[in-house]
Amino acid sequence: MSTNYRRSTHRARRYRGERTIGGTLVYAGDALLDKHLFVHPVSPGGFDWGPDADDDRACQLAIALLAPTFGLEVAVDDYHLFATNFVKHELTGDTWTVRSQDLKADGLRTKFAHREYPKNTAPSPSDIDIETADIDGLTDAEEIALARRYDEVLWKKGNRRGNLHRLQEIRTGALDPADEPVSKQWIGTHLGLTAAAAKRALADDFETMGDLAGWVLYATTLTNRDQIGETTAERLRARRGVFIRWFGGEEYIPRWDDDQQTLSGQPSQ
Repeated sequence: MSTNYRRSTHRARRYRGERTIGGTLVYAGDALLDKHLFVHPVSPGGFDWGPDADDDRACQLAIALLAPTFGLEVAVDDYHLFATNFVKHELTGDTWTVRSQDLKADGLRTKFAHREYPKNTAPSPSDIDIETADIDGLTDAEEIALARRYDEVLWKKGNRRGNLHRLQEIRTGALDPADEPVSKQWIGTHLGLTAAAAKRALADDFETMGDLAGWVLYATTLTNRDQIGETTAERLRARRGVFIRWFGGEEYIPRWDDDQQTLSGQPSQ
């Protein structure tokens, strides 16, 4: 979910359009419909509809109708289809009213596959880079593209834009996850361990996330530690993806040397 958008705050049961001397007005309930430029700014000038409508203005109306009804990703991916299928071909009068449930009719967004659509100008994953992106200034379309590009290494829990901030800091060297302290809460929440003794043992043995992750991913065996049996070891190994996402990529996880002395003071073997 985007940082600055919640569907419930934008959804209306009924939308209404009026073509006036002063221009085109679209209402969501009793209030003017937001242009949703923060999602993807195709036409900052406003909305239009009908067969003679400017493509960009029809696309902006499509985005503003789709986002609160279907969510941000549908709006970004399908607005150009919806602009042609619905905004330009179904909304033909100077005034119109449409209910939100009408927008969800089966096949509405895809039923005219033979038509030539306006180009979808939303950024693709290859258009945006985590190291140079202005995370705070991203549109929702840019945020979606960035999250898709780094899907395999982006932390999923919590706020997506905040997670993109974290990944950017890792990639630019402003944050080193290996230096972060280990906590029993993190272990219990993210590593799937139910035994309190095992969680406590790991929290006591490892001071930093780098040491913990390196041991879980690269140690020859995990069962030579107190409270770590075969079942627990299997669960830890299965959390490889969790560590990769937390570190923003496997290349940021320190390698574990089986010959090094453990933090608990256990001698080298």
